[in-house]
Amino acid sequence: MNCLHGKPAVYSTTSNGTFWFCGQNSSCNFICAENECYMFEKAIMAWRCTEQPHPRCREHNKLAKMCVVKDLMKESYGRPFFVCGEKGKKCSFWMWGDVYPIAKPECHHGLPCVIRKVKKEGLNKDRVFFCCPNDKECTCRFFEWAPDEQVGFFQTVNFSEEPLENKEKNNYLATEFINSLANELKL
Repeated sequence: MNCLHGKPAVYSTTSNGTFWFCGQNSSCNFICAENECYMFEKAIMAWRCTEQPHPRCREHNKLAKMCVVKDLMKESYGRPFFVCGEKGKKCSFWMWGDVYPIAKPECHHGLPCVIRKVKKEGLNKDRVFFCCPNDKECTCRFFEWAPDEQVGFFQTVNFSEEPLENKEKNNYLATEFINSLANELKL
């Protein structure tokens, strides 16, 4: 078992069971119960496919803790997510671990656009678009629809399509993920 940073994890047995954790960097915030190793290995693989850095909570500026949706009845079963890694008073930081941001165009000011959703009732309701990040007084009126295949504010790792970068490596990881999932489900 490896931690989030690819370093060999160490384990410790307590009265509550056996747990794996990062033995090299306590700020890594990786901890996994022995009976959840398989789920965490798959979740870590999905997160690595996004090629996103380890997130930090904004309030404490600490590395976030990775968790996995464990409820079999949920559609998101097995998906990785990150929460505040603070051991004391946790903040509200939360984000999916298997998504990567949509590439944003620049407005006419040369600034990265913001992403908005159409709120008005009609044909385009809930459709996502890019616009100038400045307020109404300073806007350059830049507008562009987000690609239709990118639903919502983020695009989830899709193992059936080519990932963004390092396609060969990611295709290998994706194929490995799909094959092991199929074996687990005995397909």
